[in-house]
Amino acid sequence: MPDDEPDTEDDPDAGEDFQPAPMRPGTFLVPLSRLGEWEHHPRRGSRFFGRHEKPLLLSAADPASMAEIVVLPAVDGIHPIVDGRFRWAAIREVNSGNEDVPVRCILFDGDEKAAVVAMCDTALGTIGVSAIEQAQALLSLTRTNGVGRTAIANHYPGLTVSKVSNMLIAAEIRAAFPALFDILHEPDRAPISYGVELNKVRKAMGNAFQAVLDRAADLAANGERCRPAEAFDFLQIDRVVDPDAPEPTAARPKPIVPIESEPILGHDDQPVGAYERLADNVDRIRLPDVSGMSLAEREIAADACIGQVLRHFGLAERD
Repeated sequence: MPDDEPDTEDDPDAGEDFQPAPMRPGTFLVPLSRLGEWEHHPRRGSRFFGRHEKPLLLSAADPASMAEIVVLPAVDGIHPIVDGRFRWAAIREVNSGNEDVPVRCILFDGDEKAAVVAMCDTALGTIGVSAIEQAQALLSLTRTNGVGRTAIANHYPGLTVSKVSNMLIAAEIRAAFPALFDILHEPDRAPISYGVELNKVRKAMGNAFQAVLDRAADLAANGERCRPAEAFDFLQIDRVVDPDAPEPTAARPKPIVPIESEPILGHDDQPVGAYERLADNVDRIRLPDVSGMSLAEREIAADACIGQVLRHFGLAERD
């Protein structure tokens, strides 16, 4: 080993000091108290931490070393956060009681309408974003930019006008009646069908629906939670069956040709499988043929595929 090469096995402190993220042109400092969640963010109302909580909190101890948070111009003295809400939450957690701590920020290159479009494109093109979060992105797009359902369906592969309509309904229900989602164990992972069914109940019950809202608020305040499949019983909602409704017909098998495919990389960035988005907006993992693999190769492939499963369910680090 050359003399100038550090022996990291004998000296764990050998090597260069950690360098903070470089400053970008246009970076400015904003007191923590002047940052806030953006009302049009796809993940508004979602959790702030997952498996990446501990390392993120460690980094947040020195906000000056973290990459810039992308913000919009201040409204009533508060900069809405377009990108970086996880970092913002970590800085708040670590610096509780110090609202004046400076945070590195940079302005979004465009107005709020452009920011909504950019975040919507990101949400609809990111596997880690849940269905209800994608729906919230579409709702912001319709409210700020006036984009219609047909235009949305034509722009994003895998969506139809019917799917867009259901996503917008679910997002509107969550925005209007958050307590109905707060009773779930994972509100930010609620299925679109949950919001659609609640909307049907709301229309059928009329003014009596207020009793359901009051019950949901009480349950949420008491910390009681349930799964979406249990929510109707939890809220004491009677399911009404229309006796004149036609018998459901068996659905035709849908095509399984993926419209998007991302390789799952193993050792030396070699593909060991694929993460695919199907035409019906459902994701699947295509596993490799293990018949010709050694035990070591199987272990590497398994670790890579398991990691992809964790990312799919939001259990791996994401920002």
